[in-house]
Amino acid sequence: MDREKRKKLTYMFEVSQRDKAVCEAMQEGYSKSEIADYLGVSSATVEKMHRKYLRKRELFEKLKQDGIFWSYSKDLRFEDFSEDLFIEHTLKYGDFDDITSLIKLYGKRKVKKVWEKSMKYDARFKKINFLIARVFLGLDIEIKDLQETKNARFETCFGRDYSCRK
Repeated sequence: MDREKRKKLTYMFEVSQRDKAVCEAMQEGYSKSEIADYLGVSSATVEKMHRKYLRKRELFEKLKQDGIFWSYSKDLRFEDFSEDLFIEHTLKYGDFDDITSLIKLYGKRKVKKVWEKSMKYDARFKKINFLIARVFLGLDIEIKDLQETKNARFETCFGRDYSCRK
């Protein structure tokens, strides 16, 4: 691979997530073996990353068709949407199969991290949070564990102490 091609490939991987950069590089005409050499992985790994990215995009398009992103522009593209926001919306508004697909694509650790950061203590989603915790994440918690906690996200937005306790 010549110096200019390598520089362009380096830029792609600096500004994009790895699987997205693989997809972009393939669209730019880089071969799987060139990308694999650059990343120090096998061509099969590059192919797996590419397929996984395409499945993420397919799930996004399905959910967009289902109206989950109703508050966003109809022209919204997967590439312009953050991973965390995509995961959060799917957890909040997706059905059982959507959440199962999400966990297969992103992994339980990533989904749990987003859930804990953005939804776990949101009182508006007590029941779905309980379902996500018990069924999808395998956590041994009770619904009271979610109710007796302050809503940190709400407090951050409004600077007040709004506890979920009654």
